[in-house]
Amino acid sequence: MTESEGAYVKRGGFLAVVLLFSMTSPVMAHHGTAGYDMANMSTLAKATITEIEWTNPHCQIRFDVTNDKGDLQHWTLEAPPPSMLAPREWTRKSLQAGDAVKIEFHAAKNGSPFGIIQRVTFPDGKILRAYPDRPDSKTE
Repeated sequence: MTESEGAYVKRGGFLAVVLLFSMTSPVMAHHGTAGYDMANMSTLAKATITEIEWTNPHCQIRFDVTNDKGDLQHWTLEAPPPSMLAPREWTRKSLQAGDAVKIEFHAAKNGSPFGIIQRVTFPDGKILRAYPDRPDSKTE
């Protein structure tokens, strides 16, 4: 193999690797919603925020609720990243530990205390929407 042929082969191999990564990265970049009940909305009217992680790739909202049996449940909801929440009037301080709010979300199908947040309603009626582009689902 001549020097020019070798350079051609190396360049072709490099381009093949770049092409492979460019095709797979969108698939690897985000997970789906198959594990969540996207057809129905769960509502918890008396949630107490315990923590919010304002981070990429998703914000996390943690809160506690007391179920019908009087047991305390600890929930975690996934929210969009800060770059998507900020234009929707969310800030790092929108939710604070101790805030009592109504939370609407799509719950995990397996019954675990996880979900994808849709909106938060404050006692004064203010609403923060996490995904305003998603149509409202049936409310449980």
